[in-house]
Amino acid sequence: MPADLLTADECALVDAVAALTTGAVCPAARVVLAQGRLFTPAPWPRSGAPRRGAPGRCHRNALRLARLLPGAYVEGYALTTEGTVRAHAWCATGDGTVLDPAWSEGASRAYLGVPMAPEFVLTVQQRTLTKTRFLGVLDENVQARDAGRIFQAGVPLHGMLAIGRIPAAPFPNRSPTGVPSHHHRHVAPPAPTPSRATPGPLLQPVRGTG
Repeated sequence: MPADLLTADECALVDAVAALTTGAVCPAARVVLAQGRLFTPAPWPRSGAPRRGAPGRCHRNALRLARLLPGAYVEGYALTTEGTVRAHAWCATGDGTVLDPAWSEGASRAYLGVPMAPEFVLTVQQRTLTKTRFLGVLDENVQARDAGRIFQAGVPLHGMLAIGRIPAAPFPNRSPTGVPSHHHRHVAPPAPTPSRATPGPLLQPVRGTG
């Protein structure tokens, strides 16, 4: 799928994260909006994948998985099947496919996050003394221990991996410290509608982790 072709769910997710940057004090959302990439939901592999982690510990689960597999640790937001947007962390393979060790299969309709190298995340853990209780690189308490480096300047290029699709069309002038301006998006045709009516997304992001 081209970088400027977004599904309806991806548009809803990006707009919801943008709303977090304007309607609330959420520096993590600004970083994700500026540097985030889109990732494709997928079923958990039936064989060959490590075990999934316990629910409610998405950051630790994702980092553990990213260290075991050739992929990225990704931190950002996910649009759930219930239509809410939640702060979340997951792992992604080289082609941008999601491996979500914390949420059940089919729990999310779209993912937007910053793909980071596991080695970079480990460095942040060591610098902030958060290895035993890891809450994520973009957690406000973690950033408070790190002089807000990433909130001010974004994730450094050496800490990111070129995995996922860049939503270039909505954000031609993306910047970690400012909210990018919107313009017309090319939206992919919607998927076939199931027989049971599905409610539309609730564009009021929930600041919680999975």
